[in-house]
Amino acid sequence: MTCPWCGKEMTQGVMRGRGGNFFLPEGERSPLLYTQKQMEKHNAILLTPELAMGEPPYPQVYACTACRKIVWPY
Repeated sequence: MTCPWCGKEMTQGVMRGRGGNFFLPEGERSPLLYTQKQMEKHNAILLTPELAMGEPPYPQVYACTACRKIVWPY
């Protein structure tokens, strides 16, 4: 993938976390639980939507070492 900021080639990888990563819009309180209902209530986007036994399906991300930015499709 090409960096949308500088046009250089980006490195592909995955984002990982414990308990789930999510995007929370500015001004929203963090949900108490990572349930679909709580995420919707707080306008959050769960970025690792399927937490199951074993290895969760972490999303593919792209990092630009020149800009120090990450593109995280969801």
